[in-house]
Amino acid sequence: MHNPPPLENRRRLLTWTLTLLGKEGIRPRRSLSQNFLVEPQVIEEILSYVEPGHRLIEIGAGIGTLTYYLARSTRRYSIHYEIDQRLADIAVNALTEHGILINGDALLHDWRVEEAVGTIPYHITSPILVKIAHSNTVLKAVLVIQRDVVKRLTAKPGSRDYGRLTVLLRTLFEIFEGGVYDPRSFYPPPEVYSQLVVLRRIRSFDHTIELLEEVSRRIFSKRRKKLSKVLREEFGINGDRVIKMIGLREDVRVYMVDQGALLRLVEYLKDMGSI
Repeated sequence: MHNPPPLENRRRLLTWTLTLLGKEGIRPRRSLSQNFLVEPQVIEEILSYVEPGHRLIEIGAGIGTLTYYLARSTRRYSIHYEIDQRLADIAVNALTEHGILINGDALLHDWRVEEAVGTIPYHITSPILVKIAHSNTVLKAVLVIQRDVVKRLTAKPGSRDYGRLTVLLRTLFEIFEGGVYDPRSFYPPPEVYSQLVVLRRIRSFDHTIELLEEVSRRIFSKRRKKLSKVLREEFGINGDRVIKMIGLREDVRVYMVDQGALLRLVEYLKDMGSI
């Protein structure tokens, strides 16, 4: 890449982006959530969390704006995914000899790296987070996602945003909230605010967590009902007895149960042969 993405200010990075898109005759595709990063502060914050000793993947290289700096931030190899051939042909020029670009869907590949990084396309945010959770080699993720999704990841039991994704991610990761960025940080501006989030793995995805996903899927479809009733309906067991054994109140509702209690519930159901 002859002219690296400038990080002096947003206006210069926006001008660089528009010039490159215009030169290549590229219009952003809404169907792929193509919103190009034009806020240098986002790049700088991402880089501040990247571990130089980690092998990493970038999810959604775009035109190579973040790619250029990621490829130079690691002492190991880096893999950069971009599903749009038009953009991949541009982003490949941002790589060093230690990086490779794959023109394809990152969700269809195994991630045998320690770190996942990217400004995630909005329409695949949840699948990406689940993929990270399932990929035990990924010890850390540094992502920019919708602010509303960060609220779900950090939600407390009993709140509106608390749900299955919260349970899975908070069981497996320590979650740190970073900067919040307005829509002008991207071109074209999305309709939502974005936020940086860092996930640090504290537990491997194993058979118990797989069962936790199954139980969460079945009970959170009835999130407002009493847990005792849902357990009777879904698993054919004495719900009142079970919730007492795992240390919960008899009137507790599904959306009020924290991940620790859900893990105890999973262990009980497993021991009883109910799952």
